[in-house]
Amino acid sequence: MRNFIAKLSSAVSQVNILMVDDRPENLIALEAILDAPHYTLFRAHSGEEALRHVLQTDFAVILLDVQMPGMNGFETARLIKMRERSKYVPIIFITAISQAAEHVNHGYSVGAIDYIFKPFHPETLKMKIEAFVQMYQYQEQIKLQNELLSVIGETSNDTIATVDEQGILQTINPSAAKMFGYPPSRLAGQPIDLIVPGLSAILAEKTDNGIRLIETTAVRKDGIPFPADIQFGAASVAGHPLFVCSIRDVTDRKLMEEERYRKMLDTMPCFVSLRSMVDKRYINVNESFLNAAGLHKEDVINQTADLLQYIVDNSGQDIHNPWKPERNVRIRYMTHSGDLREGLLSSERMIIHGEECLLSVITDISERVFLEKEMVRLDRLNLTGEMAAGIVHEIRNPMTTVRGFLQLSKSQPSKEYTDIMIEELDRVHSIVTEFLSVGSQAPTNRKLKQLNTVIETLFPLMQSKALTSNQEIVLDLAECPPLMLDEKELRQLILNLALNGLDAMSSGGALTIKTRFDGNEVVLEVKDQGSGIKEELLEKLGTPFFSTKQNGTGLGLSVCYGIAARHDAVIKVQTSDRGTTFFVHFCLGEESREQA
Repeated sequence: MRNFIAKLSSAVSQVNILMVDDRPENLIALEAILDAPHYTLFRAHSGEEALRHVLQTDFAVILLDVQMPGMNGFETARLIKMRERSKYVPIIFITAISQAAEHVNHGYSVGAIDYIFKPFHPETLKMKIEAFVQMYQYQEQIKLQNELLSVIGETSNDTIATVDEQGILQTINPSAAKMFGYPPSRLAGQPIDLIVPGLSAILAEKTDNGIRLIETTAVRKDGIPFPADIQFGAASVAGHPLFVCSIRDVTDRKLMEEERYRKMLDTMPCFVSLRSMVDKRYINVNESFLNAAGLHKEDVINQTADLLQYIVDNSGQDIHNPWKPERNVRIRYMTHSGDLREGLLSSERMIIHGEECLLSVITDISERVFLEKEMVRLDRLNLTGEMAAGIVHEIRNPMTTVRGFLQLSKSQPSKEYTDIMIEELDRVHSIVTEFLSVGSQAPTNRKLKQLNTVIETLFPLMQSKALTSNQEIVLDLAECPPLMLDEKELRQLILNLALNGLDAMSSGGALTIKTRFDGNEVVLEVKDQGSGIKEELLEKLGTPFFSTKQNGTGLGLSVCYGIAARHDAVIKVQTSDRGTTFFVHFCLGEESREQA
């Protein structure tokens, strides 16, 4: 813009000067004095000839002799000033006649701006002419800039307005009539909020002199809103602060964006719907939503009833509010064909065309859920096969022993044989009981209990077992909040971990049972002084019939993992050649937090 104005300004750097005198020698003398590359000098030998030049050419300054035959200088000046186009051209009288005050005043009265009396000093004349030429050039530049800005304002499709500090429109270009339906004269003096609600408050907050661009909503005379980009900046005219605002109707751009978004949404496999928060009507839905609901778009738009029914798994949480923003809520929804499928619901509030709306997205996860269940089923089948092979192996040994002694007792009955058979049958019973415990899915009877109390109750039993092997059990119990526990199951978990630890140590070892409170969880630690567990075997811990003990079944630790899972606890293991530590991390429930 500045470069363009500079080019226009260069066009007025060459100026025209008119010299009027009936004596040719005087014109030659003036021409010699004023000769310069940026001056174009015109000669006139009479007032009539001077007027013809003024009708055809614009001049920066006119040098006019007063005493001429026919039309004198005063009459010529008066006629020049009568014409609108030339009335502001500065006229300098050059005269050798009387310098009396009344004579000079007469010259000023007909439009002269200065007097030069003969004989004159050439340098003085050149400086005066240069000063008037510069004034002319400045005026022409301002005129060009004003004309250019006027053309821009009148031909622009944007509404360009100036607004004072109180938010009152001072000027506005003709585009306002097409954009808003108001004639510019009707808007001048009105608040800017009439056409752009809330803009005055935004202008009042602006403290710097930079240019700012905002997206908002403008309103036409008929009350219809439309999206608009407002670009504005602070200015000052004659010491008065103003804001210059450019208002652009971006309806077409928004429609193109919405069309692009619509195509994107229609290609998404998720079910997308946009509904009004005011009257619950559907504003837009994508193709996936229509396919799931079994409807056509014209049957959905502007409907207020819920067209895609779903059930939310609250899982003990607050009741689901369908008009509240959510993230990945697990739902089950019904398709038009009657299929009940799994999904994740996410929703978000947003403002569209000045209306508060709710955007909802449902992601179908039915296939994923099916695959997860299938993987769990296959894992169970695999585990069942491993357990079946293990239990057959474990039961076969005692059954073989019983069968052998039964055959011996036919020929030579003996109490010793009977006791051995009873012992082997008890072993079978123990294996079957542990096996059933592994697969048990019975609901736990959990109540608020102190973990330390359960440990202290079991301590005499565990200590007596340790003493038979010349071992020791050390308790290191810290103060902990109560937990929601099934005491019977927890006793079994502690006993299994303690007995495993004792079996892992040689005579003279010490088993440490420790509890601690970590702020968000209570941790039970059972640490032995055995030789540790090989790293490659750690991932198999808890698998039924996998055991590092010579005569172990592996069912005891598997039971522990099951009990921990039913208590929402996690078992972790640390091991080295100096011993193994089992950590059981119990998360605090709501009841436990209240007690903490």
